[in-house]
Amino acid sequence: MPDGQQTSPDTGLDSPEAPKYIVPGLQRGLQILRAFNRERRQIGAPELARELDIPRSTVFRLIQTLEFMGFLEKVENGTDYRLGVGVLSLGFEFIASLEVSDLARPVLEKLRDDTGHSVHLAIRDGSDVIFVIKAAAESTFASSATIGTRLPAHGTVLGRMILSDLSATELKQVYPKASLPKFSPQTPETLEELTKILLEDRERGYARSASYFETGIASVAAPVRDQSGRVVASINITFQDGLVTEDEIENKLVGAVTETATKLSGLLNYHPTVSGEDG
Repeated sequence: MPDGQQTSPDTGLDSPEAPKYIVPGLQRGLQILRAFNRERRQIGAPELARELDIPRSTVFRLIQTLEFMGFLEKVENGTDYRLGVGVLSLGFEFIASLEVSDLARPVLEKLRDDTGHSVHLAIRDGSDVIFVIKAAAESTFASSATIGTRLPAHGTVLGRMILSDLSATELKQVYPKASLPKFSPQTPETLEELTKILLEDRERGYARSASYFETGIASVAAPVRDQSGRVVASINITFQDGLVTEDEIENKLVGAVTETATKLSGLLNYHPTVSGEDG
């Protein structure tokens, strides 16, 4: 398992947590789909059979079914498989169904129009963040992130803002290993280093970065909370590193992104406590 990847619950057929009327074929098919991730975009049938402890003949039939339905497709070499557009379609349908997505789009578009920079909203999935909304500015400069893009949470300010809401125990569950993948000189490479950064982000109420994950891209992010007070998403403004002054960042962009995050949190029925501390 790659460093920083969230451990999955036991999904074996003999798991004591398995429901009484579980369908083994469906479970195994979903296990195959879950084997693919950012680090492993292509996997062969023998490898899947070995890792999932499923007979090769069963894996072959499951792959044929998933390929027929568009959830898997063969790569050019003819032996490995990768996720197909069917999976992406399901993901987009899920994203489109989220309440936060419906409420956020007009709010993010206004933030883009007010600042002149591209804006994103992301949610966390394990140790990754998924870009749910992108309000792109009319500019030749743009981040490579698109709707559905999945990036390591600790390597982005969007992810840091969501992670900053987690307790030490919760953070340890997301990152069971002490070391973290490093993507740039600025990316934390240990859980201890990440924890210190997250504490600062939480106290500040926003996060900043410059060439943190992608070289040449700077960002300012703020948390979005739901009715319970937990951070359920984050939004950011992205701009070209070095072309926006420090004065504009601190006196315009930081205020704009935090105010927008507060507004979106209000739409999700979040109300700060009387003392002003986040729940």
